Amino acid sequence: MLEPYHGTIRNIACLYAHRGPPDKDGNRFYEIAAALICPDRPEDFFSSPVRYGKFTERERCASGLSRETLRIAPPVADVATFLATFLRDTEILLTLNSKAEIDSLLAACGNPRMVDLGFAAEFFLPEAENSSLKALWEFLHGKARTKISFSAREAVELSLDLVRRICGRVLNAGEFPSAAALGYYLAKSDTLFGETFLHLNRSYRNYFGGLFDPAAGGETPDWQQFLEKAPLLTPLSGGAAARSKIALNDVETLCQGLAGAMRDYAVRPSQVAFAVHVASALNDRAVLTIEAGTGTGKTQGYLIPVMEFLRRNSRARVAISTYTKSLQEQIFRREIPLTTSLDRAYRKIPVVLLKGKSNFLCAEKLDHLYEESLSGGRLLAWLHFVHRLFHFRGADGDAIGQRIRLHLHDGFFFRRLQQESSAKSGCNWRHTRCPAQVIAAEAANARLVVTNHHKLALLNRDEILGGLFTNYVIDEANHFEQAARGAFGIEISSRDITDALTYVEAVLGRATPGSNAFPADDVAAALNAIADVREEMAGLTRILALVRRDAAAGETTVLPAENPAFENGRLQNQLDALRKDLKRVAGSLSFTGEADTTRRLGMHPRTVDRMKTALKEIQDHAETLKIIGNKTGSPEYVTACILFVRHWTVSLLAVEVAELLKDHIYEGRDCVVFTSATIRNGDSFDGFRRAAGMPDVPEHVGPDLVPAAVNDAETVPGRPRREFRFEAISSPFSPDAVEIVVPPEALSGAFEFKEAWLARVAELLPGLIRENRGQTLVLFASYSDLEMIARRVSDTISADGFPLLIQQNGVPTASLCDEFRSIRESVLFGVDTFWYGVDFPGETLTQVIITRLPFPHPRDPLQIARRNLLSKDDYWRRYRYEAGIKLRQGIGRLIRSESDRGRVVILDSRYNGRKRPGSPP
Repeated sequence: MLEPYHGTIRNIACLYAHRGPPDKDGNRFYEIAAALICPDRPEDFFSSPVRYGKFTERERCASGLSRETLRIAPPVADVATFLATFLRDTEILLTLNSKAEIDSLLAACGNPRMVDLGFAAEFFLPEAENSSLKALWEFLHGKARTKISFSAREAVELSLDLVRRICGRVLNAGEFPSAAALGYYLAKSDTLFGETFLHLNRSYRNYFGGLFDPAAGGETPDWQQFLEKAPLLTPLSGGAAARSKIALNDVETLCQGLAGAMRDYAVRPSQVAFAVHVASALNDRAVLTIEAGTGTGKTQGYLIPVMEFLRRNSRARVAISTYTKSLQEQIFRREIPLTTSLDRAYRKIPVVLLKGKSNFLCAEKLDHLYEESLSGGRLLAWLHFVHRLFHFRGADGDAIGQRIRLHLHDGFFFRRLQQESSAKSGCNWRHTRCPAQVIAAEAANARLVVTNHHKLALLNRDEILGGLFTNYVIDEANHFEQAARGAFGIEISSRDITDALTYVEAVLGRATPGSNAFPADDVAAALNAIADVREEMAGLTRILALVRRDAAAGETTVLPAENPAFENGRLQNQLDALRKDLKRVAGSLSFTGEADTTRRLGMHPRTVDRMKTALKEIQDHAETLKIIGNKTGSPEYVTACILFVRHWTVSLLAVEVAELLKDHIYEGRDCVVFTSATIRNGDSFDGFRRAAGMPDVPEHVGPDLVPAAVNDAETVPGRPRREFRFEAISSPFSPDAVEIVVPPEALSGAFEFKEAWLARVAELLPGLIRENRGQTLVLFASYSDLEMIARRVSDTISADGFPLLIQQNGVPTASLCDEFRSIRESVLFGVDTFWYGVDFPGETLTQVIITRLPFPHPRDPLQIARRNLLSKDDYWRRYRYEAGIKLRQGIGRLIRSESDRGRVVILDSRYNGRKRPGSPP
């Protein structure tokens, strides 16, 4: 696909094959379909089921076929023969299957050249959620699809729709002007991929009919002309004004107005109470921590008072942050438009979805990465990032699809391209055509932004947005401390260092110093310094392996400040040795700033710019090593390491972020609202209050809507005394809807009993799933637990007829969730992300099995550092608090609507020691 194709393209076909586990005769296909796309005649279709005995409910859900259909279907050899006849004149095959999935079919069909349509979808439609059949169908049709099953014929028809969209619209410069640049570089790539889609674009009417010519817009290499430009910053009008308060009596009226605008929506007293608390906090410049149980309707509960507050205060600004990207998108695209329907004035309030710089690409840097010599997959890789720039509002610049990785990620080149083009560093307000600067300027002109916890924690440091937003609403607040710790932490990777050095080395290797000794000496000095860094890094890798001893590859471990393996026994000395070598490399590259020297070395201006970027990276790495080294041994920080086969990552994190939050969240803010369904430890906010850096004050928290206002001992000059409030609103769902069970056979999940516990979980799981007829979410505390249990029970669960869906590390979960919702008797094994932020209402989920109480691992670096920093009582209080919050989140997956019913089974006997169901351990 990435190789050239210089033949004449005429006959093209789309193909799709359904596959399952190998049958007893080795066959994996159970349905095949194809369509011929030939000029000047309609598509011609072929489809056939295939005889297949190992047909499961999961395959039935994927295809819509029945066992009886497959029992009487022709054998795979006959179907392959029919297919080969049908495709006999086909030169190019387009398929949503991977080549490995249909290799045997390709051989039978004369091995036509194949183009991966999954790759094409990720390349041309970066704003599509993913390239699964259901997601693609919904994107192309602009509406939800109620079923996830696709017959092979439907999958082929979807393939045709995808090809029409790409060739008729994406490559149509009349509709998308940037297509003129996309077409130019596709042609320049000299690949079968580019040639196929350009051919169908240029001959669109011959293949698909119609009156318009999507290729009429021409082509151009000038891609930057199609980028958006950052708007000018316009300060809010008017001078300082007194804070106009929300009339609390109006809040219920506004909530009722929302109910009138929505079908099947009723005003809940809990939502009104929640909204009143938020409005009161905005009025009084208070810090409000409010736990609102599932079903409260907290998103509209804070959006309604926020919009009313902004309407009343023309110079006020509010920032809303969430932990999950899905909730950010939901708030921005669905919830805010719903709120603005309540009042015409709300619609005039400018709102922006504000992502972090790491989500964007820098157009200036990407332009410097282009070289005329690029072709094939490398040019397509560069063009892939360019195309994402054009679609930055709907696609994250740092999101790389699985098929893109499969075909374009060739190692160093792709990594370097991704690293250098990121807007995370080096992209500033002068880059007016870079998406990060466009969004930052729009946010500066906005009065409401929706962002993530990481970005919010650092918002005050932003060169454009710092100090503009003085009111915060922090949703999913139970994750905020973790996100803030990551935001304020620093990290260094040996791969990043190596990649920067490798690029510099390659450029210097191509340099032509000539007879003049001055440039030649500089080049030699730089290459020698790089060699020394490589030797130092190799030594550090060996030392880290010794220090970590029995830790597994990829496991995060604490790096001690002192160890005999380090230089002079100290980690700081070891890191400082590497820092000095990097500084020597940076010093030897100072000639990159001398135009005369780089010209004598034969360096292209673009190459010089990239060398300067690499030099800046090397200098930054040296500074990072200095910061980490200086703080090693401090009990307030933890230095952690992950060691892989060839590379390592070292990070520095604050053990406690309370003081950082005081400076960056409370200082200079008018109002801060923390909210989540899970904040309290039992009936107390104490655990969250300590983690979030709030003053140590008495609480008065009753069973439900209990006000508890306290005054901060410190006052801010010119401001009234800061008030910290704590509120709890129970879920409107019946507590009788969920039964919590600990089987009498359950063992302790403590790490010292792991082998016995694993055996017992593997023994109990199949029976629990069988008893419940599937419909079960099984939550694991770690991937290692999941994998060990899955190996022991997956065959049994599948043999019982319950489709087993297993989360895979690093693989998106959207398709897995769709399957689980659609296959009523399915079982889903999940970790981490499935403990929170997913909804499976109705009969999809009637049982949640929590295999182990989610206590942090004893060797977790943060826990080790806390043990050294905190008193014994404080340490165990935090340890139990965090586990208790995560446990409540897991239990909360079961009841997501008023009609939900079911049970939570906990396979860890330690739960029996708890005071009551749902309270922390």
